[in-house]
Amino acid sequence: IFFPYFHTYFPLAFKNYVSNNQNNPHSQNKKNPNTTSKPPNLFCALSIRQVKINFLALDFDQTLISIHTGGRWKGTPTELLSHLRPVFSHLIRLASRQNIHIAIVTFSPQTNCIKSVLEEGFGTELAEYIPIRGNDRTWNYEGSGMRNGKQEHMASAAEELMSRPGFEADCGGGTNDGVIEDVRKDTTLLIDDDPNNIRLCLRDGTRAIWFNPKEPLGLLDCIMRLK
Repeated sequence: IFFPYFHTYFPLAFKNYVSNNQNNPHSQNKKNPNTTSKPPNLFCALSIRQVKINFLALDFDQTLISIHTGGRWKGTPTELLSHLRPVFSHLIRLASRQNIHIAIVTFSPQTNCIKSVLEEGFGTELAEYIPIRGNDRTWNYEGSGMRNGKQEHMASAAEELMSRPGFEADCGGGTNDGVIEDVRKDTTLLIDDDPNNIRLCLRDGTRAIWFNPKEPLGLLDCIMRLK
């Protein structure tokens, strides 16, 4: 399925990105499709700010990680971390440095486990800036927007981000460009492997990229092609 990606560029310099995964402690075996033995021909030096995206919402199962837990993971967070895709390991760090807000939006109820994965993978300081919205009954979206798909998950995460003191100034390691920006539909980008979530997202006026689990590095190709 091909989705029109509309006017979405992704920011970030991916120069020297995951070259042979030599510096990634969580990289997969070279036979795994999440890795590559060749440096990706994708050196993105475009800024997400050029298209006014300030909020990146990431699906978890089969997107951020390479497996689907079904919300029933029985192993340790460390074991689950071993399935973190290198493309997102770098993406999250680079996005935070560009003052891009990040959230995890998932149908999994195992949000505590996901939080532990983020803390182990990215450190507590960065992880604490990343809201997690899952089907764990710990949050409610009180707004009037669409509730289908990942829409209410993203809306609730955006509300939390904007309620934080100085949210516009720091995303867990980024630099403050001095511009105060609200998180809105047109400044949000969802990356998800579920085509239905993508359709609903686009229908609701939110930017989105369909992530192909079989071609993880294809995400960067899509980013380069977006306008």
